[in-house]
Amino acid sequence: TTHTAQKDPRSRFGARGGRGGGRGGYNDWRDKPQRVRVSSIEIRSEWAALDGTNGQEDFTISLSQMEKLHEDDEPSGKDVAVVGSLFLLDKGVDKASVRGSIPIRKVAEPKAFHLATLDDPVIKKLAADGEGNVFTTDLVLATLMAAPRSVNSWDVVIQRVGGHLFMDAREGCSLYDTHVNETAVDAPDDEQKDNPMNSMTNLAQEAGYLNYCFGQQCLNKTQAPMSLDEGDAAYVKAWSQRGVDMAVPPVGKAYRFRKFVLSDDITLIVRCEIDAAMKTRDDSVAYLNVKALNEFDSKLSGVDWRQKLESQKAAVLANELKNNRMKLARWTCQALITGSDYLKLGFVSRLHAKDNMNHFILGQQLYKPEEFARQIELKTDNAWGIVSSVCSRLMQLPESSDERYLMVKDPNRPLLNFYRVPRDAFDFEFEDDMADNLVRDDDHDSDFDA
Repeated sequence: TTHTAQKDPRSRFGARGGRGGGRGGYNDWRDKPQRVRVSSIEIRSEWAALDGTNGQEDFTISLSQMEKLHEDDEPSGKDVAVVGSLFLLDKGVDKASVRGSIPIRKVAEPKAFHLATLDDPVIKKLAADGEGNVFTTDLVLATLMAAPRSVNSWDVVIQRVGGHLFMDAREGCSLYDTHVNETAVDAPDDEQKDNPMNSMTNLAQEAGYLNYCFGQQCLNKTQAPMSLDEGDAAYVKAWSQRGVDMAVPPVGKAYRFRKFVLSDDITLIVRCEIDAAMKTRDDSVAYLNVKALNEFDSKLSGVDWRQKLESQKAAVLANELKNNRMKLARWTCQALITGSDYLKLGFVSRLHAKDNMNHFILGQQLYKPEEFARQIELKTDNAWGIVSSVCSRLMQLPESSDERYLMVKDPNRPLLNFYRVPRDAFDFEFEDDMADNLVRDDDHDSDFDA
């Protein structure tokens, strides 16, 4: 059974029922199209909604109020440990152009690496050593920072134990999805009966797969990856002593554990992912995040990349920012949190609009995250203001070893809703996820793999 939306929720963030966003201004996309979106997770009737009803405290947060927050003293990240391995960039992809497009090499996409913060041996040791009291990943934190731009539903699992706050993505949840044209006026939905390849779900699967393939194609695998074991030796050793039952991190991915002091009361530890490395002119090593924007139908998106990408790249980017505000903001926030030196953006397009099996790289661009943030009007003082305020609020959730909390972006209103759920609330999803992943693997075999 599905829990009905809260009635007139209010909180110190000023959340209210009804639709938010300005009329005729840049928030107008939030009101269009008027359609009922589905929640990223089924809200069960036995879960307690923390919305001010039934004697529960109200934790509901308004996205429009989040837009007004700012942090005057933005924290700088300090590395605790860097582990894993990285391949150097392959410069071949840099030669891609509209006339000299490079086909995307289709490779089998493994299941996304998932390690809950509470299971992460480095984070467990950092918590035990009192190095921080809020623990999360770059994916979760960047989603929170970019939340005011989000339209689709997403959710985060929260645990309050031992004076600590842990925030995680559920394995296989929508946070791992790469949505396409989420903030477009006529955003894709799953009712595309006449053109199912352009449904919201199929476009997200296509975009996610292209991101993986582009990321792999950017790597020089003729040389062995460089191993990273930098920082405090005790934490580097903790990573190497992961249990045999834990997920195995992919080769060529590095994990950077960073500390941010938000206030006297809150120290944040974030596990961040690095995608690639690059040798600079002075022979030092730069870290990169690698992502791909993808074109599926220029008539639906509004700008034809093959005509505009080289002569008017700013127009292409402005159009992508209009259609993909959330995705671009989240990618940029991830690069900023990680402390990456560059964000490498690829521009990948279908061979033609009706062919979702063959794709070509039409170009790429290297951006410094801080400069790109300014270019897409992402205010970092607002992003850190959101983190500070939300973390302070969530530290007021009662501690419990028997229960967890769920933060859900409301599918149809600019709100973050909160629920108290049993500790085993998501165990029932495991078998469903396994079956779903098998279906997705079959889909990739038939739709994308060469």
